[in-house]
Amino acid sequence: MWFFSALGLGAIVAGGIFSAFSARHPTRFAMWLTAYLVLIVGLIQLGLIAGWQQLHLATSAIIIACFAFYNIGNAAVVIGRWLKGKRNEARFGVYIGSGLLIVSMLFLGGTALGAGMSWTLVWFLALIIVVIASAPIGVILSIRRRNDTDE
Repeated sequence: MWFFSALGLGAIVAGGIFSAFSARHPTRFAMWLTAYLVLIVGLIQLGLIAGWQQLHLATSAIIIACFAFYNIGNAAVVIGRWLKGKRNEARFGVYIGSGLLIVSMLFLGGTALGAGMSWTLVWFLALIIVVIASAPIGVILSIRRRNDTDE
């Protein structure tokens, strides 16, 4: 899990660096990307890993696949959002990426349900629910802003 922890921490640092470089000429995409990298790719991933470790659950191929799909989904969302202004069909990256996020969270939550009730499990599942709920909201916002040219 150290690899995914490093990805989460790296996303937070990359978001901060990108914010610093784009501060002089901010765009909607730059502001969105900074927030997405720090919050979704970084903090939520680190929170999920910390929750997983606090629950003392074993790391298996399914868990590694969940975090891999989480990161692939995030990459697809970022690329789809970035290309959205350049190609009309690029919005499918946002759809596919959001779907991967939801699927990875469903599997991750399903594997944690056998851990026994605790406050850690409640917070862990709440974090998963936040990701599952925010993915369709992001897709809807992406559809509504498809004509944005301030990228």
